[in-house]
Amino acid sequence: MVVLALILLVLVAVLVVAIVVSNPEIYDLSIFGAVVPVNSAGIFITGAVAMAVTILAILLLRMGIRRGRARRTERKVLLQAAGDKLPGSASAEETSTTTSKTSDTSATSDSETTEPATTKEKSSLELEGESSTTWAERQAMLDEADALTKDETQK
Repeated sequence: MVVLALILLVLVAVLVVAIVVSNPEIYDLSIFGAVVPVNSAGIFITGAVAMAVTILAILLLRMGIRRGRARRTERKVLLQAAGDKLPGSASAEETSTTTSKTSDTSATSDSETTEPATTKEKSSLELEGESSTTWAERQAMLDEADALTKDETQK
């Protein structure tokens, strides 16, 4: 790939030199009403620069679109993660229900403990996926905890 690129660059350089040397005529170009005398090398180089700027603009546009899409996807994932799985998001009722289920199953015999243990594992997984608190409520709880922590450090 690199060898091919170098060969193409050498061919372009040879082409540019051939155009500059073999065409000494002067042409009059009109640009926005102004007449500019240019030889064929100037026309060729102007076209090459315009092509390079166009390719650069397309590459920058493409990179910007990709970066924006990646940023939106990352933001969406982070918001979903923050909304679904904030630490300490389980309410006191859910925690007490889980502990009461655990204490109830510990009173049963060993043969019966295998099934409730798997049930407990399933219920804890379900609790992680589903939460009754919203993201705004969790954020308010975190802000309140931060305020309490700041008050304790000031005393």
